[in-house]
Amino acid sequence: MKDLFGYPVMATDGKAGKVKDILFGDRHWRVRYLDVETRVGFRLNLRYLSEEKTEEDQVTRRLIEAKDLGVPKLGLDGREIPTRLSVEEVSKCEGFGAHLPAEEKYEMEFRRFFRHAIYDERPFFGSLGYAGYMPPVTAYDHTEEEIRNHLDRMGEIAGEHLHSARSVIGYHAVGKNETLGMVGDLILDMENWRIAYLVLDTRHGIPSRKYLVDMESVTRLDWSSSSLMTKLKSEDLVSMRRYWAYDPVNKDETDHEYDYCGKPCLRSLMEDVF
Repeated sequence: MKDLFGYPVMATDGKAGKVKDILFGDRHWRVRYLDVETRVGFRLNLRYLSEEKTEEDQVTRRLIEAKDLGVPKLGLDGREIPTRLSVEEVSKCEGFGAHLPAEEKYEMEFRRFFRHAIYDERPFFGSLGYAGYMPPVTAYDHTEEEIRNHLDRMGEIAGEHLHSARSVIGYHAVGKNETLGMVGDLILDMENWRIAYLVLDTRHGIPSRKYLVDMESVTRLDWSSSSLMTKLKSEDLVSMRRYWAYDPVNKDETDHEYDYCGKPCLRSLMEDVF
């Protein structure tokens, strides 16, 4: 997934923007929205000179549903993600704020309640959702009603199932009894727009070892501890498939081989030359 960030998103009649993020659900691991930045590049903000505010000026990120996406073009075919929508239809898609991932909602609630950015140490929710959550000490006084509303809001967000790929990459990968490593990347099945594997980076030794973990073995995604819980034990890693980003895993109609990032493998290029 990391390789897809920044990819151009092509509408039926031209370029619609570029990939900012990928939003997915944590129950079936399916991509639900492609977060597309429709206005790219440096732009001087002179809106304060005018009282007029148009929708075009305010919304620069649109959410394209997975059902409206085509199979991404990779390797020799270019690097872009086609969509079945026109540029105008993309501009009428829901804005980013219509379906915020849980990570974004938590940070917004922290920023609202504490009047500053989220703490480095995240709150502990405990095994019963947000039952064990206690707001950190803050320099601002809150009434009992404000604290109660804050707790209710945190509980609502705890039940959210929409997540950001940018945020989840880097989470801890936790086994049955110990932390196994971190989430180095997420591998996407592009035909079905479903997350097939996570890349487990053990970070033990130099270079670190990386393994492919089937998402069927992932039991839960926990925002409060920045973790993906799995059924694995450290002993299971010995028999697991190692991950190499440049392994030939895909083929096109002409039998050219491509790696996980959609780049042509050296062997296929050499065969074409010789």
